[in-house]
Amino acid sequence: MRIPNLLGHDTLREAQQQSASWLPLVSKLCHRDTKRFLCALFAPVCLPELTGPLSPCRGLCEAVRDGCLPVMSAFGFPWPEMFNCTRFPRGTNLCIQPTGESEARTQDEVRREEVSKGTVICDACSLASEGESDIQDNFCHSQYAFKLRLGSMSTVGGDRQLVPLGRSRILRWAGGGAERAEGVGGAMAHSALWLSEGATCVCPGLDRSEAVGEAGRPREEEKKDAGGRGEGKSALPSGWYLGLAQSEEGRLVLTRLVKWSREDKDLKKFIRSLLKQSCLEP
Repeated sequence: MRIPNLLGHDTLREAQQQSASWLPLVSKLCHRDTKRFLCALFAPVCLPELTGPLSPCRGLCEAVRDGCLPVMSAFGFPWPEMFNCTRFPRGTNLCIQPTGESEARTQDEVRREEVSKGTVICDACSLASEGESDIQDNFCHSQYAFKLRLGSMSTVGGDRQLVPLGRSRILRWAGGGAERAEGVGGAMAHSALWLSEGATCVCPGLDRSEAVGEAGRPREEEKKDAGGRGEGKSALPSGWYLGLAQSEEGRLVLTRLVKWSREDKDLKKFIRSLLKQSCLEP
């Protein structure tokens, strides 16, 4: 191992302390070469015939970045500048290459591996959703829209059941508009919303634990494990959510769920803008 390393750590102790913050990302298995990439940076190989440390290739950095960035971005953290892939040489130079695939894996095989490690983002909470603008764009196309606080969340089979509190409000109901929804607003306390396949995916803003901690450093999740059998209940973060849903086989299934991150007065303004939309009813 060469000191200072590629991140400028001058002592072995400093390198060990800083690298420990990234171990949870390795355990996520967001890419098969995450450990190889991090080791190349924190503990670069020292070869007598080289005048400098052996750095990771740009292709290795880009592969790990593309695999792990969705997990980090889901919790609001960017790919750190100290891992900027443009600083590393291309594969034509002497550098640490990414691992080759011994055999091609199908999409289902990849999905099953990601599910087993909790790295799949739920469809309703997908990174493709752009929060407020996504809610606004899809408001008129949705059967149901809600402003809600969550009272409880449980795992039923492979899905998550979310029970709103009484203060929640229906903004749009089966295409009937806000006026029709107001008459059943109190029913929110007794209704349930469902997150399809929610037991095997991560929903940013809904899951209390985070994949990454301060300064963009990942940390271990502390989810309660229901053992994969029967029903399990989870603690919920406080605050308002906006949700869109559709009716499927007698259930209200969420198609979008966004945690409101700004002040309540901004939420009121946003809801007013939603209700002013001229939705063409079928």
